[in-house]
Amino acid sequence: MTEAPQEPRLAIVLEGGGARAAWQVGALRGLLRELPELAPRILVGISAGAINASSLANSTKPWPLAVDDLADLWRGLTVERVFESHPTSLLRRILRVGLRMTLGVGAKRDPILGMVNTDPLRATLNSGLGTSSGGRMDGVRANIASGRLDSLALLTTRYNTGQTICFFEGGEIHGWNRPNRRGVSSDLTVEHVMASAALPLFFPPIKLDQDWYGDGGVRLIAPLAPAVHLGATKILALSTRYARTEEEADQVVSHGPPSPALIAGNLFNAIFLDSLDQDAANLQRLNRLIANQSDPQEGLRTIDLSLMRPSVDLGRLASRFEPELPWLFRRLLRNLGTKGADSQDFLSTVLFDPGYVGLLMELGEKDGREHAHQVAQELGL
Repeated sequence: MTEAPQEPRLAIVLEGGGARAAWQVGALRGLLRELPELAPRILVGISAGAINASSLANSTKPWPLAVDDLADLWRGLTVERVFESHPTSLLRRILRVGLRMTLGVGAKRDPILGMVNTDPLRATLNSGLGTSSGGRMDGVRANIASGRLDSLALLTTRYNTGQTICFFEGGEIHGWNRPNRRGVSSDLTVEHVMASAALPLFFPPIKLDQDWYGDGGVRLIAPLAPAVHLGATKILALSTRYARTEEEADQVVSHGPPSPALIAGNLFNAIFLDSLDQDAANLQRLNRLIANQSDPQEGLRTIDLSLMRPSVDLGRLASRFEPELPWLFRRLLRNLGTKGADSQDFLSTVLFDPGYVGLLMELGEKDGREHAHQVAQELGL
């Protein structure tokens, strides 16, 4: 750990989870209602959390209004505004994938880049974030120049090497270099956001600087590390994973052989959500070790941490909104086994439905208000 900064620096780390990241928006609204002094200096976004972090970092409005604008962005999200869902487009994509897999038709000339076309998401982000030419997020630079923000960091996976690459703007360091994770100072654009949020296999990877990048959660082992490298003294981490009780953890969600959707839901949770819990436990363990040393080593510091998560299982809320999805897309998901399981973790990841998103934001705001006192205590606010 580096030398402690002269003044406290709060970092907010926003985890992924696809559509479930809408809960984070409500949680921030609830927290700011109770804790108006909550002002992050560092924002870290992972996967869908990169959309939230980038929107907040690019807004020059006061934090509550910046969160309100982000809420408007999420309310306007539909499947059609995230990826092409018209039956003709989906069928053409499915046919291409089938021909590549079975016959290898056009594999070298026209390789498979994701199951869906995410150009609509690119257009949605450019419009919602108010970017300039080339997808530049000028608000980020303005906020860093004014001292309102220290840095924005977006995590990606570099597919060509399997490394976690953290692209960041601002901060007082040039980067960091570990065998499996690196920090790279960059002029961030919407393409970096697209890369961080590119769900593996489902969304196409994004080409940045001659390499291909995808979802930042794929090989992530230390989601809190970028905040530490960038000088955070306090970290608020917003997970989208519900903490089950022992009784809930033992409940069987499906009988018979597991469906592809059930397996995918387990994989997505393991890839995108488990690492934050582990990293938070490691940080708390280090804090205790440092605090118990009579003569701490030079450069070591404790970091206040508050980990907030939903009060209910967001996946279990998804099934009631499944009928609202476009017909063919709904049919494809049902063929994978999303119909009937008690927990709909995979469905909830891709359920960009205004009703579902609105419900998650309402729950998040309630959770934010109820946990504001605990967050203030843990962060010393």
